[in-house]
Amino acid sequence: MFQLYDINGPIDAIREDTAITVGVFDGVHRGHQHLLSQLPSFSSHLSPLVVTLTAHPSFVLGRRDSEYWLDDPEEHLRLLFEAGVKYVAVLPFTKEVAQMTACEMAQTLYELLHMRRLLIGYDSRFGNREHDDFDRLPQLATELGFTLQKGEPFLIDGHPISSSRIRNTLTEGRVEDTATLLGRPYSISGTVQHGRGVGHTLGFPTANISLDSTRKMLPKEGVYFVKVKGDELNVKGMANLGSIPTFDIDKPSLEVHLIDFASNLYGETVTVEFHHRLRDIVRFNNAEELQQQLQEDFNTCHRYE
Repeated sequence: MFQLYDINGPIDAIREDTAITVGVFDGVHRGHQHLLSQLPSFSSHLSPLVVTLTAHPSFVLGRRDSEYWLDDPEEHLRLLFEAGVKYVAVLPFTKEVAQMTACEMAQTLYELLHMRRLLIGYDSRFGNREHDDFDRLPQLATELGFTLQKGEPFLIDGHPISSSRIRNTLTEGRVEDTATLLGRPYSISGTVQHGRGVGHTLGFPTANISLDSTRKMLPKEGVYFVKVKGDELNVKGMANLGSIPTFDIDKPSLEVHLIDFASNLYGETVTVEFHHRLRDIVRFNNAEELQQQLQEDFNTCHRYE
């Protein structure tokens, strides 16, 4: 039922008593981090464990139209372990799981994952809505002998952090606000592949980052100051995310001009961190006007740290 991991990779079983919290934890943002930090503090003798879902229930159940994530699967696991948990139990969200009530899920966690404490987010609910027995969890906790605890919210500007709030900042291109809510710059990883050579003809050669393998939501189209990281790589860059209307190229892409870097990166996997949005994508009258604007963008990026 569960795919189990510790920080070193997959494991067969959990044999320790655990303190558990359950959720999607999309992006593992600062609100999630605050909740996860409470797992070991509530009971030091229990091992902190997160049950995370493979899909957004609201998408699977038809309550939302798309399933854009704030992290990739490997990134998701890494961020959960960085938040201080000892074990992660990945739960494939199937129709059978969707039918489980809150108490059925809690009993399963008690039996299969040795749950002795259940930490619930301040506004969280889980279990089948048609057969809702969430309010019976305190009674079940008494019957089985586990402790039920509600976490405290984490506020920024007087409002709790949510994945939907972060998605709004990305939709609007406010990547500085995204970083504040996540606790780190928003990033996308991909393989460097051969592009269309437009940047090279303008004097700003670019690394074309494949977006095919990512499940992550893209920020608003535009020109960004970014940092590009990889194996022994950490450089500043100027990124074009979206189309190139001056050359009638409509297919969205992520192309990055790396500042003060000239080595070949083809075939390598890199991570692009979005730090500042400079401007919208604009159709220029000719290549010379675009080249002049790119020089201004480059000068702006060069001044950023």
